[in-house]
Amino acid sequence: MSHSMKLGKGIVKPFTHFRTLRSAYRLKGSWWRLILLSLLAFVVTASTSFLNIKYAGELPEYAGLESSEKLLFVLSEVISDGVLGILVFFFIILVGALLFWPFFQDVGFKRLSFIHSYAVFILLIGMIVQLPFIIFLHEPSYISPFSIGVYIDIFVDDSFWLFFSYSLSLFLVWSIIVQYAAIKQATSHKRSFVITIIIILDITLAFVMAYFRTAF
Repeated sequence: MSHSMKLGKGIVKPFTHFRTLRSAYRLKGSWWRLILLSLLAFVVTASTSFLNIKYAGELPEYAGLESSEKLLFVLSEVISDGVLGILVFFFIILVGALLFWPFFQDVGFKRLSFIHSYAVFILLIGMIVQLPFIIFLHEPSYISPFSIGVYIDIFVDDSFWLFFSYSLSLFLVWSIIVQYAAIKQATSHKRSFVITIIIILDITLAFVMAYFRTAF
């Protein structure tokens, strides 16, 4: 039996879509969908970078440059951020699967990477939904009205905790539900164990990403 990667169906009907994951000996359609996911990650991240520069004023100093040089500088920033976006999302897929693997060895590293691809797709949807807020609110992309960060921002002024709290969003909850639906149907572990480990590891991954984003 084989199981096909269908990102749209997987995030909308996860409990139905992942029924065959455990018994599948072959995972189909993942490579070309990962290529499309990479292209989407580049376009969304590059677009976010451009809107951050244009509307939120997030751009390093380039005083003294000619207009053409400024344009080239902005273009290089947008492209480099797009490439970085691809690397970050593959980091989430591979490192996320690596974090999950000790707890769900019966699922396997390959299947866990497969499952994390759906989580990345959801995070990209979150970034797309966030784009209009950059334009209309003139706020950088990490300031999301769909997260608890809007409340933490009132009391905390530390960049790390702000990045971390803004990553705890409705889209993270959505990805947790999808991960749970997939892993629960592919493992023999109890329901309480599965959901507890997923929540802890996803929050840990968000913590690590916030650290890297603010430490360098």
